[in-house]
Amino acid sequence: MKRPTKKAFYEFMSMRFKDKYKDNEGYLTLLDTIQEADKSDEAFMDLVELTMMNHTDRLIYRNRQACLGIEMTPAQVNEYLAIVEYALEYVS
Repeated sequence: MKRPTKKAFYEFMSMRFKDKYKDNEGYLTLLDTIQEADKSDEAFMDLVELTMMNHTDRLIYRNRQACLGIEMTPAQVNEYLAIVEYALEYVS
């Protein structure tokens, strides 16, 4: 497994959201996501499907997360999906 640098990750997120990004928790989520995607083809495909969600699917995802006790704003969902998208580039 290749490991992305914090600097490259922060640059990606800053460009994606047009705002300076420097969240260590986001970087740790990135590393966890890479590990998860590396476990199996099924886990990888589940993450790929997340990145392809439309607006309605994102609302359903937010609701499902809320039912699990994980409250997320639409911006947080977008940030998480950007992290997943970036992570998939590092899966071998």
